Amino acid sequence: MHYEEVETLLRRSEDYLELANEAFEREKYDTAVFLAEQALQLYLKAVIIKYSGVRLRTHSIRELLKGVGDALGVENAVVEFIRGNRGLLRELEDAYTGARYEPKRYYREDAEDLMGFVLDVMDFVEGLVDAFERGSSE
Repeated sequence: MHYEEVETLLRRSEDYLELANEAFEREKYDTAVFLAEQALQLYLKAVIIKYSGVRLRTHSIRELLKGVGDALGVENAVVEFIRGNRGLLRELEDAYTGARYEPKRYYREDAEDLMGFVLDVMDFVEGLVDAFERGSSE
């Protein structure tokens, strides 16, 4: 297993989430959304590496989620999640470039929605991981 790499990605993900919350508190909503999206990318990449050894070179949250589905053998559950959350996923992916390169501006409500959604995605994936680990230990 790629323990050190996975741990580094997870630590960075936690750090970015913490920084996103700090930026939100300072009313820097563009930065908060960007950092939350980055935290999710790193988290998903860590899960994929841990369970498959694959390193996906993409910034697309949807592609990373599909990678999680492949790694855990739960492709259908992930496709259903993506289908049910397509709008928020697209908006979150737009934050990757929008907050950095475009004149797009995020407001408090936008940041609240997207940062909350990042946590929802992480919870969803954590549930998949828990189920996978329970299934592989039986």
